Amino acid sequence: MAVRSASVEFRDLAKFLVTYRESISQGSMFIAPGQIDSEVANEFRLDLIVPIIGRQGPIPVQVVHRGPDGSLGLHIPSLPGPVESAFGELMAHIEAIKTMLVETGAVVEKATYTKVLGQLAVAERAAQTGAASATQAVAPKKRSRGIPIPDVSGTAATLSGSMADRSLRDAMVGFAVEKSTGLLSVKYPNGTVRYGYWMRGGPVGWRTEPLNEDEVLGVLLYQADQLTKEQVAQSLEIMKAQGCRQGEALVEMGVIDFAQLIRVLSKQNEFILQRIMKDRGGDWTFHVLNRLPEQFLTPPLKVPALLFRALYSHAREMPGSELSEHVQPHMDRYLSISSGAEHVFAELMLNKKESGFVDVVQSNSWRLREAYSVSPLGRGQTSALVWSLMELSLLDMADQEDESRTKARIAERIQRKKKSLQGNHFDVLEIHWVCMKSEVTESYERLKTEFRTERFSSLTAEQTADLDTINAKLDEAFTVLESDSGRRRYRADVIEKDAIVNSAEMLGKQGEMAIMRRDRAQACGAFAKAAELVPGEPLFRDGLRRATTI
Repeated sequence: MAVRSASVEFRDLAKFLVTYRESISQGSMFIAPGQIDSEVANEFRLDLIVPIIGRQGPIPVQVVHRGPDGSLGLHIPSLPGPVESAFGELMAHIEAIKTMLVETGAVVEKATYTKVLGQLAVAERAAQTGAASATQAVAPKKRSRGIPIPDVSGTAATLSGSMADRSLRDAMVGFAVEKSTGLLSVKYPNGTVRYGYWMRGGPVGWRTEPLNEDEVLGVLLYQADQLTKEQVAQSLEIMKAQGCRQGEALVEMGVIDFAQLIRVLSKQNEFILQRIMKDRGGDWTFHVLNRLPEQFLTPPLKVPALLFRALYSHAREMPGSELSEHVQPHMDRYLSISSGAEHVFAELMLNKKESGFVDVVQSNSWRLREAYSVSPLGRGQTSALVWSLMELSLLDMADQEDESRTKARIAERIQRKKKSLQGNHFDVLEIHWVCMKSEVTESYERLKTEFRTERFSSLTAEQTADLDTINAKLDEAFTVLESDSGRRRYRADVIEKDAIVNSAEMLGKQGEMAIMRRDRAQACGAFAKAAELVPGEPLFRDGLRRATTI
């Protein structure tokens, strides 16, 4: 059944600021595959979890596009006043920080930077022209197409393998874990060699010898209908005359700006990586380097995130019996996050429930069969997630419990849960305030299982006291929210009346649309929650009655 509320968490403030500037402030938003794990209704309420300012919402949104990969295009009719104010205050703080950095000389503004680059380019061309006139020499040597190739012939490869197996995929995850910088070389049977430039764990550029014209920036943009033949030809002329790269030529032509150049280079980077992951012929080597031969505009590609999403989607489509065969041998083994890989999970863009499972793994020493009972995901989704993380070597399975790591995880999980106790009862039970009794009960039972004192070993006196406090708060929240009347009274105390009424009206509209589609389950769910929020409204009761007759 389609849900009427969801949340998206931004763990990186820079990513939120870009998203806010380019889309949210313009009344739209793109949701990448996996950011929302449930199917949402055509109209739903979205919470955004943003660094520094926390959860903001609910924001009424409308789905205007559903991609085959699970992505969503959203229309935001308007931001609620409190949300708009919070975003405005955040932007004001960012602007104040920017002003301070500029005034202290720590950074320069983009306009100043661009102006200085232009002045340097003019000076360089003048110097080159003067030198050529004085020596009557030919024009200065142009920069060659492609990135310089470091000479690694005298050093042994750090890693090597065959393209026919999964060794390169495993190595790329290792590069991300170790934040490696270096040169990847892939030699194909036909004599072609492809070079990948790795920086801090991810690829930032590629070069192929001989040059593969199908992968150059101009051709890719032309094939995507972003350039005309005439613009491609003009850019090539500029490249020939100035010895610059095609991206720089396109910026000079005014076809794209600097920010767009970085985005299209990032897309080119990902496009070539996906091609390589499909190759099955040849051998590869990787040389760790102290530095790369030049500076790169594109940020390092998050390879584990791309691999994870592909594996997770594949696992979700597997027959249940096949997926069970993969995980069944590990049912009595202990789960743990691979050592040193914790920072990679921040790059996987896990949704709230997927992150919740990772939190469960880190919270205690669980056998896989026990982890199913406390996972916030369904059994099939949990199996798919476990298999995907195991395939990427991000999740370890051990026959024996690691006591030291277990103690550290227990302490961390207890501390995180203690912080949530500062919120309202919905926060304590880790559920949205638009909830039904069944959701309250399900979350309560899961958390009580996770924080059952008997589940932990070697607790300190302080941790035992913390667990008693956590369980007392869980019991208190459940006692208040378990009954319909108690839940409604409490909701009215902690949530603004306008937010409750607006949510109910949106759910009512969703219910009417579901009735028109003859979708009984969605219609009943929408009207049931609308009646939950505003029980005295006869339109919602009538809608629920009509929904049950579909």
